[in-house]
Amino acid sequence: MNALKDILEKIDLKEGYERLTEREKKIISLYYLEGYVDEEIAAYYDLTRQAINYIRKKGIDKLKMF
Repeated sequence: MNALKDILEKIDLKEGYERLTEREKKIISLYYLEGYVDEEIAAYYDLTRQAINYIRKKGIDKLKMF
């Protein structure tokens, strides 16, 4: 997860990163940095694919605000 933090700090999104929940950080990291798909992440968290997609998009929306 530190890789996500490092990347976002380099592009001046540190404040946005700090507003993400731990779950949002982990899901974004798993999806974009580690290459997992929503179905795999959903199995890990015991959630639906749709719930993972919603959480990820909610986190990305938080980052877009900054």
